[in-house]
Amino acid sequence: MDAFDGRPVWLASASFRNRRGIIATGDWSEEQRRRAKQALENVLAGAGNPAHQRLFRMNVTLCLHRALSERETARLPETFYDAGGGLAGGPLEILEERGMPDLPRGKPCEKPRRKHIDSSRPEFWIPEDCGICAPCRDRAQIRTASDRAHSVR
Repeated sequence: MDAFDGRPVWLASASFRNRRGIIATGDWSEEQRRRAKQALENVLAGAGNPAHQRLFRMNVTLCLHRALSERETARLPETFYDAGGGLAGGPLEILEERGMPDLPRGKPCEKPRRKHIDSSRPEFWIPEDCGICAPCRDRAQIRTASDRAHSVR
């Protein structure tokens, strides 16, 4: 089970660049955020179930997760689930959600450690779970269950 209660998701992400490279999402203007959100909606138009989605921010990208529709899920081969999957980690900030179960695992870590991506760009870091707060403990349970399930196969 994941933040979408076990349902596979579509993921679209957007970023902006300037002469220096990627612009951290925390430095985006409201217009850039609006344009990125619209681009993500356009990319996923006709895919998944827009009644079940989450728009969230990482430091480098704006991301949209959208649950697959019932029809899309029914078309997945059983081997899709054999590949594993699970959670890549928590978001930095949730901007919008609709139709999502209120589960801690989908929430940001309350005190994330910062794993820096580029030492010359201190604004670029990936949030690493603290392991103590409710969202982190919930994600850890998911990973442990997933690891056990895959080690049995």
